[in-house]
Amino acid sequence: MAQIRALDTVARRDYGRQRRRWHESILLRTPQVVRANEQLDDLLEANEDAVTRVRAAAAIDAPPSLGKSTTVDAYGLRYHREQIDQLGEYVDDNDDILRIPVCRITLTGDVTIKGLHQQLFEFYAHPARRATTGRVLARDLATMAGDAVRRHETRLIIIDDVHFLRPGTEKGEQVANELKWLANEYPATFLFAGVALKQRGLFSEGRNGEFAALAQTGRRWTLLQLHAFDPLTAIGAPVWRDTLLGIEQRLMLARMRPGTLVDTLSDYLYIRSTGVIGSLMQLIRLGAIRAIRTGKETLDTDLLEQVSIDEAAEIARGATAILVNKARRVARS
Repeated sequence: MAQIRALDTVARRDYGRQRRRWHESILLRTPQVVRANEQLDDLLEANEDAVTRVRAAAAIDAPPSLGKSTTVDAYGLRYHREQIDQLGEYVDDNDDILRIPVCRITLTGDVTIKGLHQQLFEFYAHPARRATTGRVLARDLATMAGDAVRRHETRLIIIDDVHFLRPGTEKGEQVANELKWLANEYPATFLFAGVALKQRGLFSEGRNGEFAALAQTGRRWTLLQLHAFDPLTAIGAPVWRDTLLGIEQRLMLARMRPGTLVDTLSDYLYIRSTGVIGSLMQLIRLGAIRAIRTGKETLDTDLLEQVSIDEAAEIARGATAILVNKARRVARS
């Protein structure tokens, strides 16, 4: 605190800005994420030798705010760096063709086959991407996009927000079939991410059971699920504690004492976030911003009570508090 007080106004503001950016970039490898990464590592290694068979794909399925996009982005970044370190930045000896190990796109609310390939074109900055806005057959688009995948030796294709597919509609079936075709044709592993994919029918049959447009998905996609924390169970308690400890060790607040999150605020943070990592990190980040701005430089219930987070967490707060209080009474008895 003495060092912070010694800073002039401009330097203090700059230091606060740096800490805010630091807190925004906190990324934890929770046990759920570690398990998902291990499964993906296995799948990618197996698919490297899948020359004569269909490559299996993976799908991360999770409710909102449980970190599915963060998980696939972090994995994609790690895989990209590993491939570059191992194989080099360029595909050819003349350093003309960049190696792009990972491609990532996000589906939109009204996805079409042409729109899918258009996004691939945009990702690679394909020279023909502007020309494809006219009358170009979807299959020709797929062929050209496939050329980009092969040219840059892409080995992982991440497609986020795949829940926008509507398997109960004709268009949804067409796009789902296209994705299966791409998984067969492209020399890459597909990693999908979305919300409630199983409930939306993406692992079952499509609009017409006779044709079973999506039935093969359940055989070809490995389902990886992320779950909320549950510190009220014997298995979940140490996981929650380790997560809070990991966050606490990364907080840059001058008056933050060791054990504050784990020993003092554990139940409170669970009640406020309901065990959802997105809600938890939003509460922590906003609390840290307020602690820095006000000069309090620590987190406690008084400060965090002044912070509002997502409405879903706020609505569930009362019910979660009842569960926590009941569990603590049972434990004491």
